Amino acid sequence: MKTLFLIAGISASATIFAQTPIINDDFSKNSYGWEQSDTKSFTNGAYLIEAGEDGDQSTINFFIDSQKDFTLSADFVQQDGLYDNGFGLLWASGSEDFNLFMISSDGEYAVYSGDPSKLKTWKPCKVIKPIGFLNQLKIESKNGIISFFINGTKMEELKAFPFYGSSMGFTTFTRMKLQIDNFVFTQDQTIDLPSENTTLKKENLGPNINTSDDELGPVISSDGKTILFARQNVTENVGGKNDDEDVWISERQGNSWTRARNMGRSVNTPLADNLLALSSDNNTLMFEEQSQLAMRHRNGTGWSPLEKLGLSFKNELDHFVASLTADGKAVLFSAKLKSNLYYDPKREDADLYVCVKQGNSWSAPINLGKSINTMGEETAPFLSADGTTLYFSSNGRPGYGDQDIFVARRQNESWTEWSKPLNLGPGINSEFFDSYYTVPAAGDYAYFVSYDKGFGKADIFRIKLHEQVKPKAVTLVKGKVLNSKDNTPLAATIYFENLETGTEVGEARSDPKTGMYQIILPFGLNYGLRALTNGFYSVHENLELKGAESYNEIKKDLLLVPIEVGETVKLNNVFFDTGLSKLKQESFPELDRLIIILKDNPSITIQLEGHTDNIGNPDKLQKLSEDRVESVKEYLVSHGITDNRISGMGFGATKPVALGNTAEDLRQNRRVEFKILKK
Repeated sequence: MKTLFLIAGISASATIFAQTPIINDDFSKNSYGWEQSDTKSFTNGAYLIEAGEDGDQSTINFFIDSQKDFTLSADFVQQDGLYDNGFGLLWASGSEDFNLFMISSDGEYAVYSGDPSKLKTWKPCKVIKPIGFLNQLKIESKNGIISFFINGTKMEELKAFPFYGSSMGFTTFTRMKLQIDNFVFTQDQTIDLPSENTTLKKENLGPNINTSDDELGPVISSDGKTILFARQNVTENVGGKNDDEDVWISERQGNSWTRARNMGRSVNTPLADNLLALSSDNNTLMFEEQSQLAMRHRNGTGWSPLEKLGLSFKNELDHFVASLTADGKAVLFSAKLKSNLYYDPKREDADLYVCVKQGNSWSAPINLGKSINTMGEETAPFLSADGTTLYFSSNGRPGYGDQDIFVARRQNESWTEWSKPLNLGPGINSEFFDSYYTVPAAGDYAYFVSYDKGFGKADIFRIKLHEQVKPKAVTLVKGKVLNSKDNTPLAATIYFENLETGTEVGEARSDPKTGMYQIILPFGLNYGLRALTNGFYSVHENLELKGAESYNEIKKDLLLVPIEVGETVKLNNVFFDTGLSKLKQESFPELDRLIIILKDNPSITIQLEGHTDNIGNPDKLQKLSEDRVESVKEYLVSHGITDNRISGMGFGATKPVALGNTAEDLRQNRRVEFKILKK
């Protein structure tokens, strides 16, 4: 279930040294996101808590650096209620364990760290003023020692308390009306910002998506045309208002979004449906299912039942946030595990991890390391389509309020070395909750959740990114998987590989009804693409992206040839140097797959056919085509295919498939094919 976590290469950066105080709240307005309700309000320039018999509290989440000095203070006036129980400050607190500095109007105080229900010891204090009068409480932490002041008088000094979380604010232990004013927090903090700290303007996605309820966990499709998100406990959920969470969908039409609609019973249930990710091909949804990860795949009638991934770890937190990388090869997630870098069973912390796909299984969780993870909560990781740029939110670093969004770049192929995270700045981050950052393949806009300036609770916003915090440019490839014989759509798995090494670098699925697929390819490599399904041979395609520099979209249909007598298959990824017949290394993966087909179907015989372009002497071109066929045959035979199953012919330039003389026409005419002679 989505949660707001509320308690009861980037090569250069700019630095902001926060002026002290960081928080100076006179409560003339709600500048820091304090709770407002029937019992908590802003009245006459102060904050008023009207607590019942069991007391109450009001907190905000704000980073305190445990290694630096700080002060925290506020003015309290108990207006009425019981006078023999406490009220006061809390800081660095979690949901179960607190740091407390309390007074009671009958002249006692208490300082405590831990479970507040176990607070028993109160001490007399002559400087505490009675009901109706102002009392100032102040905490001063210096060099690992905390001093506690009441109305300017130091009461005692203690060794610094442990940090249980990022919550700070006010609490009462009993029935009373409590007025609070002049809440001040001071500490020297440094906010690391991009050097190109252009003011960004966030844009609410509007009433077709956002309502007075929470909209959480947005997931943008790789082409930026579809957004999925969560709504909690609304009448239109499958289980009605008692349904903790359903997935909703909206499509972009021009510059606006369609009215969001519930995705229905093929995706949603009467229970919490916590969507975590949408695959880059738009055909797989990833959910949290009983604290584990599970997938739904698009099928002919909607979506499949949930299939668990089989990751083995136990998250100690009651919320789970994860994302799927664009290549489908890794899952990044936030969790509290015993392998957290600063693990403490009493502290609310979460680290970012990754599990990497290894064949049909997944690796154990890999901690992203000290560059990313802190003593606080890191959550909502999103690795952009370039495979390098990581966005995440954290309350364990200096920022502007609650969870702030940061960016870091992966330094190498490991998952533990990252650039220094940079705060995305006040255009995105606010004093409120900011998280769930997601970016389409184009990298032009980011989508995220914020409480700031919304229609009610959490809303979904977008913001146009400047260059320094954009992901690197990629290519979005989209098309259909089709039967080459009749152009009917096929359900298939699409694999893409590094042509130079033959290494598989990602996979996707096609829509069973339409054959549609899309994949994202980072620049700097030449890729081979193939679609696989039973009973067909894949016509492999290749894409040269080594010289690409800016985002673009390519349409590429993938053909599957039925394994039938008389069918001819083009071996697109068989390569030779100009004028030569020696196979290039990039050809081996394509031929290895043909070998697998031939070994799996031992009765098949084939005829290899070689073709050239028309540049050169016809006799030499004829000889070159024959020699190239012979090279391919030799490779197949050397890998266990008997000679009598393979015949070959060269046709030179006599059978062109493209009649022009452009470079692309010539490239298409240079080819090796095979024809199925016997099945």
